[in-house]
Amino acid sequence: MNIVVLTKLAPDTEARLSISGDRVNLAGVDLVVSPFDEYGLEEAIRIKEANEGTTVHVLMVGPEAGRKQIVNCLALGADEAIIVDDAATAGSDPHSLAKVLVAEIKKLEPTIVFAGKQGVDYDWGLTAIAVAAQLGWPHVGVAKEFKADFGAKTFTAVSESDEGDMTFTGALPAVVTAEKGLNTPRYASLKGIMGAKKKPFNVRKLADTGVDAGQVGAAASTVEEVKASHPPERPAGRIIAGDDLAVVVAELVKALREEARVI
Repeated sequence: MNIVVLTKLAPDTEARLSISGDRVNLAGVDLVVSPFDEYGLEEAIRIKEANEGTTVHVLMVGPEAGRKQIVNCLALGADEAIIVDDAATAGSDPHSLAKVLVAEIKKLEPTIVFAGKQGVDYDWGLTAIAVAAQLGWPHVGVAKEFKADFGAKTFTAVSESDEGDMTFTGALPAVVTAEKGLNTPRYASLKGIMGAKKKPFNVRKLADTGVDAGQVGAAASTVEEVKASHPPERPAGRIIAGDDLAVVVAELVKALREEARVI
């Protein structure tokens, strides 16, 4: 059985970002595997450990410069890494990016594709959904619980909503995006770190995937990043003073209703 884990590199959540012109400046910023992807990877590794003969493939479209971070996925327990590094993919939106991922996924014929619920850079959470749509597979997002019956080729997943938990059942193969709480990601052991050096690490170009360059990149994207800017500065707070508590409360309620418009 094959499992594919989709990953991407994103700025460390503790990094201080700056804006140059109309774009975020990532020069000198440490990039890491997007944290939500770690939950998807951990779930894949746990399934592998419980099901002999399972192979976990980590798949990313991005720079080969991220090799160190992806090798860490191998150290944690994944069996193979695949990076599609091609300048033609620059500027791809989630839909066009999914075309490249789908091309590689089809070659691996996985039973499950895991990914994080969203990247921690743009927070779109669209790529895995686009992958599922293009594959024609079931998709469950923001999963905090996942169980599969591989003999029956079915799964059950639980997602959290504003109204409470939602339980889904479906047929495999499927695409599942992981939420924090699905599991607790492990740390790489020394044995895992040493063993990662011997595992397959494949760097491919767009031509290797079979996807035409005209289907990816900024020109083929339907979503365009127009501008990045800092949020406006928050106005100074206002103190409502007074000795009469009833009057102060009435003034506060009036301000919240008419000025802040939050009630």
